[in-house]
Amino acid sequence: MAIPDTVLQTTARWMSDFATDWRGEIPIRIHSHAIDSGGAPEYDATFARWLTRSDRPDDPRAQNQRNPENRLRITRAMRVLRKVAVREYEVVYRVMVLGETIEQAAVWLNARSIRGGHPERYSRKDVVVIVVSGVDKLRAWY
Repeated sequence: MAIPDTVLQTTARWMSDFATDWRGEIPIRIHSHAIDSGGAPEYDATFARWLTRSDRPDDPRAQNQRNPENRLRITRAMRVLRKVAVREYEVVYRVMVLGETIEQAAVWLNARSIRGGHPERYSRKDVVVIVVSGVDKLRAWY
């Protein structure tokens, strides 16, 4: 049985919104451990990207400004997902936050399963089901 296109479209839309919220806050790490040419602490690469992006919630040029509380909401929902459904958390995190494809997530899951000596092997369809299930849970807890 195939997953309906409407479900896949809804999942993709929610994942896009969640990913935007996830990246919407100031990064935790501001400085790297290096010193720049002027002798000042060098900015961490993540923080430097955050400073120069144009979609910050406080930037008047930003489109689709969202409530800053959404970052906290998705963080809480991801924590609950990690406690309740570890496999779904791992896959959703890899796809939504790290930007991996479904195929890359399947390869990672299978490699992890082999390393752990587990008999499970994951197909592309299995990973899609895990993503849909994980995002559905996130929506409920968001």
